[in-house]
Amino acid sequence: MAFELLQCHLRILFLWLVAMALVLAAEGGVLFSSLEETMVVTADIQGQNWTDGPRIRTARVGDDHMLIKWALNSTLTGLGVDREYTTVKIRLCFAPISQVERGWRKTNNDLRKDKTCSIPITSQKYTTEGNFTDWTIRRNVPGASYFVRVYVSDVNGTQLAYGQTTDRLKTSNLIIIQPITGRHLSIDVASVVFSISSVGALLGFLIAEFRRMK
Repeated sequence: MAFELLQCHLRILFLWLVAMALVLAAEGGVLFSSLEETMVVTADIQGQNWTDGPRIRTARVGDDHMLIKWALNSTLTGLGVDREYTTVKIRLCFAPISQVERGWRKTNNDLRKDKTCSIPITSQKYTTEGNFTDWTIRRNVPGASYFVRVYVSDVNGTQLAYGQTTDRLKTSNLIIIQPITGRHLSIDVASVVFSISSVGALLGFLIAEFRRMK
């Protein structure tokens, strides 16, 4: 009797462990290490404030913009590797140098937990000819070193492949984005307009009071 009861408990424990394993597996995302790098991606900075160097380019938020182009690697054309591709998601990603001691930017092989590419740029429909987007760097983008990555997904939203503007170590062809520093021209203009309006209102009030007293 005791032996049969022990077997029953062991079966229940086994089933519970299997169920927990299935739940954990379902909660886990696609592993980045399982993706093939099938896409070619370029990002050209355009604007008045950008500077170009041999390894690093610099741009400023709010003023400069990126012309991002993506396409299937030409060596893979016609091989059918993209038959399940439906959506391309373009994201701005932190370079390793800008992830140091910043847990909220930490890289994780599980894409659901990965914080490397936490800044979305846009999503586009996949086409065999490729596509592009002209993206103005938003003012709320933190100052840091970046690269651009695209993820290609199937109809269910599952990532199947990727491409990026840097090498696998994420150290070359980086983009430094500079945040807004000091007062912006629009703020100065608004201050001047407000001051002129205030002075005008004060003069109007004094003239009206002077006329009333007379």
